Amino acid sequence: MIVYELLLAKDIMLAASRYFNAAIFFIYGSVNVVRIILTVFSNQENSYIGQSFTIISSNIFAIVISNLWIFGLIIMVNQRLDNENELEKEKLQLIFNTSTNAQSITRMQDSFILDVNDEFAELTGYSKHEVIGKTTKEMGFWTNSKDRDIFVTQLNAQGICKSMESVFKRKDDTYFDGIISARTIRIHGETHIISVVRDETERKRFENAILESEEKYRSILNASPDDITITNFSGDILMVSPAAKEMFGYDHGFEGFIGMKLLDFLVPEDVERAKANILGMNNGNTGNTNEYRAVRQDKSIIDIEVNSGLIYNAQGIPDKIVFIIRDISARKAIELQLGKVVKQLEIEKNIAQRNAITDSLTGLYNRGYFDNKLRTEFSELSNSGLSLSLIMLDIDYFKKFNDNYGHLAGDKCIQMVTTMLKNKIEGTHDIVARYGGEEFIVILPGTGENEAKIIGEEVRQAVEDLDIPHMASNTVNHVTVSVGIVTVYPEDLASPDDALKMVDDTLYQAKENGRNCCVFNSVREQDVALA
Repeated sequence: MIVYELLLAKDIMLAASRYFNAAIFFIYGSVNVVRIILTVFSNQENSYIGQSFTIISSNIFAIVISNLWIFGLIIMVNQRLDNENELEKEKLQLIFNTSTNAQSITRMQDSFILDVNDEFAELTGYSKHEVIGKTTKEMGFWTNSKDRDIFVTQLNAQGICKSMESVFKRKDDTYFDGIISARTIRIHGETHIISVVRDETERKRFENAILESEEKYRSILNASPDDITITNFSGDILMVSPAAKEMFGYDHGFEGFIGMKLLDFLVPEDVERAKANILGMNNGNTGNTNEYRAVRQDKSIIDIEVNSGLIYNAQGIPDKIVFIIRDISARKAIELQLGKVVKQLEIEKNIAQRNAITDSLTGLYNRGYFDNKLRTEFSELSNSGLSLSLIMLDIDYFKKFNDNYGHLAGDKCIQMVTTMLKNKIEGTHDIVARYGGEEFIVILPGTGENEAKIIGEEVRQAVEDLDIPHMASNTVNHVTVSVGIVTVYPEDLASPDDALKMVDDTLYQAKENGRNCCVFNSVREQDVALA
């Protein structure tokens, strides 16, 4: 279109230049002819007649030569302009033929096509000689007659039609989406139409694919029970699914999510952690799953689980982040309740385990646990060369105490003795157990005889210092204990039962010695009695 306008303008300028030069030459020549006539026929004193014939002839010759020179100059200028015009036409014709858009020139009066470029032939499948002299209507170029009528109406009314979309037909009856632009120009006094058609089939196909893809995504967004939100790396919300409205407590018609900051929905304590996760994705992390607390419109707090991932552009560069957000408040509540149940079960389990190895009245280990522990200690010390001491004590005349003060007082007495034992026996590996009704036993791993004797005597004295009244006792008028102490080397004995028998015998000996005393025995020494 622009090509032919330039050609037309160039022709007009050249024609005007020729007319102007011819007019100047005619005026100049006429002036000189008049001048010669006046010179010849004027008075002798005011003309050339009085001069010699030679002078007159020379003047006439100079005038003729001057006119011929000017005429020659005009011819040279016109020839140069003609050459330049021809080169310009060739250049503009080359531009017309090599344009990447299909172009055609049509006569307005009868709609005949006068010329098309190579791109038009390639786009439509017609050769140039097949379309020149025909109309687009004869070719069936327009598939929609209404579009053609609108196109012609705009050209008639405005002389121009810009970027009109329509569907056009090729020679092989295939179709393509195109955009046509045109304008009217005057060539040799006639109105013509310069048209440019651009094939938009691929763009349309791409746009349709995008629309179809967006429809699929929109269907997924609308159907998802979870909120699906897309943001840029600054956290600005670009797209959000309808589920977000219910999740965050907004009305169904709310449309204000776009442009909001996703981080604004989190409690302040979680914002920095979320920023760090987004920054990590910006630095190359592909995605992750995190739990946050979010604030609803009514200021209530919900627990959310956020799965995030990157969205890549056509160049393979990540430019957006997709977040799948799920309300896990109900799950968290269940987890919390389950946690409480599990904790309670753990407590009950520990209590059950504790009850299985402890005495309910005193809280001391029971005999079953003591027997297992004694076997373990014997096994560990058998090859160590270390000793093991046992202390067994029995409350003196406890049956009489119960008969005299009652069973509740008896239980209280046992508990007081228990408290004393816990305070006295402080070793990390030492074990205190209730062995029978009023009997207690202590394991002292790695304890030698001298230390065992001291501990045994301290225990006996501590019970007496409790000063628990016992008026039915045959020894003194307060509660006392008899104590048996043994120190053994596990490698010297066949089994732990041998050590138990020894300490039981020493306790019996303490009772035989009048009670309220300690008796010591060792497999490597003779029995020793302590008052």
